[in-house]
Amino acid sequence: MKKRHALFAYLALTAALIVSCGQSETSDAPQAERAISVKAELVRPHDVQVTRTFTGSLEGERQAVLYAKIAEAVQTVNVSQGRPVTANTVLVTLDKTGPSSNYLPSKSLYANAEKNYKKMEYLFNEGAVSESQYDAARTDYEVRKASFDAASQLVEIRTPISGLVTSVDVSEGDFVRVGQKLATVASTGRLRVKFGVNSADIAYFDVGADVTISSDVVAEPLSGRVVAIANSADPVTRAFEVEVLADNAAGLYKPGMFVRISIVLEDLIGAVAVPRKAVLTLDDKPTVFVASGGIAKKTTVTLGPEIDGRIVVTSGLSFGDSLVTLGQDYLDEGFEVTITTLSEGQ
Repeated sequence: MKKRHALFAYLALTAALIVSCGQSETSDAPQAERAISVKAELVRPHDVQVTRTFTGSLEGERQAVLYAKIAEAVQTVNVSQGRPVTANTVLVTLDKTGPSSNYLPSKSLYANAEKNYKKMEYLFNEGAVSESQYDAARTDYEVRKASFDAASQLVEIRTPISGLVTSVDVSEGDFVRVGQKLATVASTGRLRVKFGVNSADIAYFDVGADVTISSDVVAEPLSGRVVAIANSADPVTRAFEVEVLADNAAGLYKPGMFVRISIVLEDLIGAVAVPRKAVLTLDDKPTVFVASGGIAKKTTVTLGPEIDGRIVVTSGLSFGDSLVTLGQDYLDEGFEVTITTLSEGQ
């Protein structure tokens, strides 16, 4: 009987120990589940520039677009795109014998008038003809020369400026119509870009303001300056045209290149600028989580401009706060957190 009572006591003690251990493990489990691992960043001051960026295409400060003034076939194309040329170079020649060209008849009349003029000039100097006869020959020569020069300009398409051939729009044998574009020449020492600015941003621009011009295909940016601002918006686009000039002494940028134009609106010194992804929208309010003493604290913030993936916070955060940057989607006020990585920020 005593042995039986001892066995019961042993079993009861063992059961009590098992229950006690199970309760201990169960009570610890919820606490472990509540601790969420997060990454954080120390809030520290940043010096940032608030900018606006626009787009446009470069052109030469001086640019000549050459058009056909008669309907005629292209006889020769004397240049190629990218080639430098000097003023008065013939870029394209049209058919001088074509039905729309008056080149050959005017050339013949000019040659005869020149020959007669030289003869009358000699005779006048010898006293063999009157002054009126000499004047008539000279006048006829000048008229025929002007007519021939005009006919030549219609078939020999010359550039009025020195620069770079930025486009050749026809090929030999093409039949061009009146007003058709043939070629473009632009100076490259200084470049111009025109772009549209909406009514909300036009107040940021003043004549003389500095801008930065950049391109995906050129490593170095270009410094430019605003030289003209339209007084009224375009009736179709509702945008104000802004014109910028930039020195291009190194020749890295070319007319026709697509570029971005950036203007600095404000320099912020010692601002709070946090990663954009750290800011959530909760109850229609911008919200962040700060880890303090192992506890998540939900904070509503006031936002400023966004710059390069970071956004300025004008209120709601203090320097030295541990801002949760990864894992915040799983947090709420009072949740326990474990910071696995605490960075110093950028």
